[in-house]
Amino acid sequence: SAGGELSWADVEDAFGKNEYLTASIPIEYIRDTRDNKLNPTTGYRASINAKPSYEINGQSFFSSFEGSAAAYVGLGAENRFVLAGRLGAGVIAGGDGLASIPANRRFYLGGGGTVRGYSYQEISPRNADDEILGGRSYVNGTVEARIGITDTIGIVPFIDAGTVSAKTAPDFSDIRAGAGIGLRYNTPFGPIRLDVAVPLNPYPGGTKYGIYAGIGQSF
Repeated sequence: SAGGELSWADVEDAFGKNEYLTASIPIEYIRDTRDNKLNPTTGYRASINAKPSYEINGQSFFSSFEGSAAAYVGLGAENRFVLAGRLGAGVIAGGDGLASIPANRRFYLGGGGTVRGYSYQEISPRNADDEILGGRSYVNGTVEARIGITDTIGIVPFIDAGTVSAKTAPDFSDIRAGAGIGLRYNTPFGPIRLDVAVPLNPYPGGTKYGIYAGIGQSF
């Protein structure tokens, strides 16, 4: 897929108050062989995307590139045990410093879709005042063991980990991980998900636990 995008953002963050007007061309390729989109037991999903962009107010070119892959292996009778894993990474190239990239285009991790146990976008490079900056690169991974207890009830122990760097190449100087357990209730339209997680190395004064709910598996 490919398209065009024009976005305006009025942002107040660690770099002060700034307005961004950004034109982008998002391009993405997805390969999906999963047997079920909401509750996969076999197959994989892989995606790569690029988003060349021009920030009009600051006259700055930058591009983001991201890739992810998730795989599923079903074991036992009727795939009652499923081992699932996901790995993702992204980089932002170009721009005239981190402040020239709109805050909503910088990278962050944390929350139900990335590293559980941390709040949404809590994982990020920070300045000397502990203010979140956003990053130019990230790497994150997840492993889950989806165990069917009955036809409708399942439990899912999991561990997530990730790092966000202010540099274009991830330096892995600050890796954050969270672990927890989830409950699944299978319905005809997909499993209802409830996850509880704690950060294994929380930020000082940061989130102590997270509770996440939704429909479908976490990935």
